[in-house]
Formats: sequence, C-alpha cells, structure tokens
Amino acid sequence: MTRRAAYRRVMRTRQDPGVCDDRHTLDEPRPDYLRERSRRREESRQRVETVALDLFTERGFDEVTVEQVCARAGIATATFYRYFGSKEDVFFGYEPLFLHQVARCAEQIDVTDPPVQQVLRFVERFAEFLETQRDSLAQRDRLVRRVPNLWARTLANQKEWEDTLAAALASQRGHDRPDSDDELDASLCLLVLRGTLRAWRANPRAPLAQGATRVVNRLGHRLQEA
Repeated sequence: MTRRAAYRRVMRTRQDPGVCDDRHTLDEPRPDYLRERSRRREESRQRVETVALDLFTERGFDEVTVEQVCARAGIATATFYRYFGSKEDVFFGYEPLFLHQVARCAEQIDVTDPPVQQVLRFVERFAEFLETQRDSLAQRDRLVRRVPNLWARTLANQKEWEDTLAAALASQRGHDRPDSDDELDASLCLLVLRGTLRAWRANPRAPLAQGATRVVNRLGHRLQEA
C-alpha cells in the first residue's frame, strides 16, 4: 500500500466508519438478520484462527496443513478458503483489525501537543490495544521468529502500519497528504513499538503501555546525550 493509498483509506474510514476492511469492528447499521449472520460468520472465522494458532504452536507452522486445521475446527476445506486465502493468511488474520486500530489510535492524539507527546500518546494507546491481544500476540511472536516467510511478511505489515499511521497523522494535522514530519513521526512510533515489544519479550507480565513510556523516556535520554 502506497502512502497515497493509505491516506485515501484513512479518509474514507473517517468519513464513514463503516468503510473499513476490519471485519471485527464494522458497525454500519444493517438489518438484524444480516447482523446475526455476520456475527456468526465472524465467530466461526475467529474460532478457525484460534484453532490454527494453537496447532501452529503445538506442531510448528510448517508442519500443519490446512486440512488439519479444518479437521480440528470441524469445518470443510471450502469453508476455510472462504475465510482465508492460505495457511499464511490465517496466521495473519489480525491484519485488518490492527490497521484499523493504527488509524483509530492516531485520531486520539492532540495535534497541539509537542510532537514527542503525540508519538507517546499514539504508542500508549496502541499498546493498550495490544494488551487486549496479548495471548494471540505471544503465540504469533514466538512463531514468527522461527519461520522466515512469516518474518518477512511481518516486516511488510509493519511498513503498512507506518504508511497508514503517516496518512492518519496527516489527516489529523490538516495536511492534504503526509509530509516529512508526518512520515518521521510515524517512523518514530514504529521504532518505539518495536522497542516496547522487545522489552515485553523479556518481561511478558509487564503492561505494554508502561513499557512504551519507558522506551520513549530512554530514547529521549539517548538523544540528549548525542
């Protein structure tokens, strides 16, 4: 996704909250029967994702087949492929939700604050969201570091987060498109998030938001020493 495409996506989401590929958080008014059908479908999709993650954790990503996921989840293979395009896609089933949260957390910053406070505000809010995903985040984190293909796509995802965040910051700040400051601040946010996750691996019980604050403070001290 280019930064221009990310900016258009953020603007569509801001103009109409229902315009979002995040299947977890769609809230556009719909008839009751459609909401119920969507709810059941999403519950089923999430169950398949959970089953797949458990199998990947137990046996290793490369050793698990789509057929084994379907057998444990009690679904037909065709149903799996209606939800996910591949075994890798089920591992990365979080992508739409996380992208939506990137834009949502950016909307909560106060653009009148100094840039470093805006960065901290975003990272703290996103870390609070990550707390709600702690268990699956830990599963994915352990797996992704063992499988090169998963690691490569994870890095690509983080680049998409950065582009989406730059676009969201530009929108918040009244810019037509991301400028160099928006892009720099988005890069800083991702840098702090990576540091936060690294600290969390060393101490998994520590709150992620507190870890983010510590990383920002350490980064500030380092810059002052330069």
